[in-house]
Amino acid sequence: MRNQFSPMNKQQGAALAIGLILLVIITLMGYAGMKGTILQEKMAAGLHNRNLANSGANSAIRQGEFFLYNLVEVTNGVNVRGTPTGEFNDLYTLLLDPDDPNSAKNPVLEDFFRRNWNSTDGTEHEYDFTGLTGNAGLKQRPQYLIHEVVYGNETNDSGDAEAPAKAGSQNKQRSFMVTGKSQSGDGNTISLAQSMFTVVTGSDATN
Repeated sequence: MRNQFSPMNKQQGAALAIGLILLVIITLMGYAGMKGTILQEKMAAGLHNRNLANSGANSAIRQGEFFLYNLVEVTNGVNVRGTPTGEFNDLYTLLLDPDDPNSAKNPVLEDFFRRNWNSTDGTEHEYDFTGLTGNAGLKQRPQYLIHEVVYGNETNDSGDAEAPAKAGSQNKQRSFMVTGKSQSGDGNTISLAQSMFTVVTGSDATN
């Protein structure tokens, strides 16, 4: 009868050790792959939220430009003038004192330009994007704010005196900055976008 305890039948444990090492390697590879997938999902979600916020901000700009266009068309530009507090048609001035070129920047604008949602001076978009489904909704309605780009009384952004639009006329060219602000659906991304809108003001109201 063959001896069961002969050297040929003894277990040395090498197969078990190799198996455990391979198992650890496979586990680490699976973990690394899973971590990479999670990272890619986060990157895709971040890009999606940024695109949503950017789209909302640009949509707010379009509505602000449409508001300015209608305001100029109705009043012939007579009532198109920014004020420090925006009490007249929600049009603000860049400076706290528009008659002083050395005045401080308007704090209303500085508060709105920050990438947060503390400012309440913006005008809400007429359309409610918060109710959209399929991860296309926004946290809040986009907002826009309009300010006249002037440094001091009757000057433009470069400090030059405003010239009539046409020689011999009382028309003047005024420039406004329209700022749109929007927040992604998850609330983690806030986007700001701006455009310059130039209008020609008349000497008499049309209505």
